[in-house]
Amino acid sequence: MKELFVLFVACGFILAGCSEEQESKGQNEGSSETVTTNKAISLELKEIEEVKIFAKAVSDSKKETGIVNMTNPQYKFSIGEESYSLWITEDSGTIMNTKDTHTVYTLSSNSVQEVYEFVSKG
Repeated sequence: MKELFVLFVACGFILAGCSEEQESKGQNEGSSETVTTNKAISLELKEIEEVKIFAKAVSDSKKETGIVNMTNPQYKFSIGEESYSLWITEDSGTIMNTKDTHTVYTLSSNSVQEVYEFVSKG
């Protein structure tokens, strides 16, 4: 019985050591790599024109079908009471209402250009 207890304790230490190793992965000493966080940047829409760009992007977006499995968003923004997550590149854009994380919407090509210009200048 004592041997079984020692075995469980040893397994616990091994598992704890493995989880700590994964957390520190990518943070090598003397490395020139940059460690980035997956925290979304909050966009502050201060000007009326900025609000219009994002409101148009939301209203013109197209609902996508299927199961959603997204990475952490690049940006977050709010229009009135609604909050959205945003994934944007020069060629495409996707938004998700934070109240409905099972549905994504793709941005129109015009909205992609306008939103991308906004986030690129900031």
